[in-house]
Amino acid sequence: MTEPRLVDLMARGLIVPIRSSSGERPDPAGVPLEQMRHGTDEAGERFLAAFASPESFAEFGPAGSDYVILPAQLLFARADEARERVVVDPGAPSQVAVAVGVLPFLAAGIDPTHPDAQRARRPLGGLPSLEAPAEVPEPLGSQLRRALEELPQVERAWLLRNGETWVAGVQLVPDAELADFDGVRNNLHALATEHLGSRALLTVTDLRTPALREQFDGFAQPFYVARRPAKGFLSRLLGD
Repeated sequence: MTEPRLVDLMARGLIVPIRSSSGERPDPAGVPLEQMRHGTDEAGERFLAAFASPESFAEFGPAGSDYVILPAQLLFARADEARERVVVDPGAPSQVAVAVGVLPFLAAGIDPTHPDAQRARRPLGGLPSLEAPAEVPEPLGSQLRRALEELPQVERAWLLRNGETWVAGVQLVPDAELADFDGVRNNLHALATEHLGSRALLTVTDLRTPALREQFDGFAQPFYVARRPAKGFLSRLLGD
């Protein structure tokens, strides 16, 4: 069992054990961080546990524990908001300890080993060097807006720069499912391949966590805001 790289973990769904053993599978979005199981290392330091595969969970996870599967980027964003260290596959040969200072990069979908991210890192962590672009080149800008308009699960989106690459932050509608973000990311990556030459030049970030969304909003106004039909008085009254 080989140790996964952090950049590989960002694209996975991680198995997160929770504090129950009922055999049920609750909605992942409804499980608060405090209901997720924690562990302690040899120094007595607490960490949030997650597992990269069913095999590692079966062998090294808490026996009989219920669990949820969360996109790694979402888990890292929630852990960053709570300043909780994450250990993936604790106790296994593949164990990866994710320091608190690295979490903002992973939460933003950025490889922390990339030179731009390394230059932006601070001793106590912090968001990478995101900035509002002076302009968005065409036809990339218009094609991105058109693609977002055709994705009804997108409510708002931000477009920022990180060095030579682009970062799209996406806020989904409240009732969106976890799989909806994958569809949005695939669509935007296809555009990046066509207009930028590589999907690696556009990072797509799920802004489901309010703290992360607020930080993106602090850099710039949304690049895209969905235009929903306004409800009439009678519709609002009837709750339609």
